[in-house]
Amino acid sequence: MKALIFTMTMLLSINSFAKDANYTSRKLQYALEILTSITEESKVTQVQPNKDIKAMMIEYGIKEGALESAEDFNWVNDNSAWEGDSTKWGTDTLEGAKSYVISVLEQRLEYSDNNSADKVVFADNYMKAQHAFSLLNELKGIQYGVGPVGAVQCGGQYAALLIIDTFTGTIYTIIMEASGC
Repeated sequence: MKALIFTMTMLLSINSFAKDANYTSRKLQYALEILTSITEESKVTQVQPNKDIKAMMIEYGIKEGALESAEDFNWVNDNSAWEGDSTKWGTDTLEGAKSYVISVLEQRLEYSDNNSADKVVFADNYMKAQHAFSLLNELKGIQYGVGPVGAVQCGGQYAALLIIDTFTGTIYTIIMEASGC
């Protein structure tokens, strides 16, 4: 009888874990769908899952052609990688990631005609960003990075937001600015 109860408990907890992982995956996908609807460009890159996001970002940089080798990786381990035309790679927080997205949305409004239609688009995109980041805030295993893989403007490579799923090894690149001169 004890063996039966133990077996049932294990099966139920395994099933619960599987549902939880599926729910987390769906929530992540939904948040990213929302974010990509307001970006200029987005990419998905698969790397080896790892708790060390630095290792994941090196593999990502090589796969994406941003690095020729691991020796080219300029790691700052903080959000100073956002500085202009930079070759630095670093980490960020949920708040830093959200701040990047919101600041670009504000720039878009500032450089637009600033009429009623532009303000409606801004408000809609702002609410989408807020909703996406509130969903991301609830997820475990999600980290945020910064890498020089964003827009190219007048020969300068800008940083992009990297949303890193350490459980699956998936890195989502969020590029808010358009390339061009």
